[in-house]
Amino acid sequence: MKKRRIPKTSEQRLDECETHLYFLWDAHRLYPQQKDRYKQIASELRVLVGDHRPRRRLLLALMEDYGFSYAVQPPGPPFDKQPISMVGWRDDPHHQALTKEIEQAMGDKEKLDELLEKQAAMRRPVPFPEYVDRAQAVYIAPHDYSYRDLVLAVAQQVGSSHEDTAVDETLVQLGQFVIGRNEGHIAPLIGFADLVIEVGSRFIAFVSEKHGYNPKYFKPAG
Repeated sequence: MKKRRIPKTSEQRLDECETHLYFLWDAHRLYPQQKDRYKQIASELRVLVGDHRPRRRLLLALMEDYGFSYAVQPPGPPFDKQPISMVGWRDDPHHQALTKEIEQAMGDKEKLDELLEKQAAMRRPVPFPEYVDRAQAVYIAPHDYSYRDLVLAVAQQVGSSHEDTAVDETLVQLGQFVIGRNEGHIAPLIGFADLVIEVGSRFIAFVSEKHGYNPKYFKPAG
């Protein structure tokens, strides 16, 4: 006989979301001294924003349910002429042409400034769900990884809740590079975890103020 399943209340879902945010924060805090904590970081990111089933992305689903929005801003100086890089741009003819023009204009300040302003016009804040799904986390020829792609690859192949018998060749290749003392497939996850913790803590503050949620971990200052 099939077991009956009982829907969770909104309060239970908020409590679970905050708990997973805390687990992510704690693993991120411990990571510099315990490098294997990346496994927990990837797995918690999967629960919060990375699952391939939209309603299973706990933080994103609750943000939608409660009408909470957040936009990721384009980079500041010295990259204030650059938009947020998105998956697929390397294959887009328009972006290829602009990149080639910029490269060819090196040494011609007037022409280069004109092209950089053209590039800067493409800058825009990216809604957080779109950023998760489409912003480029890392590129290793010929593959783009969005943040969701990278979270799923690491969590499902070498994460704290799953160890696969084989891993993507691209993950192995990325692991041979070091970016700021972190392996190439881990470094983007660490920065992304910072962002998810920031968005998540703002969301918890929002539902605390607007919907009477009583937080356990992310309590307001004072």
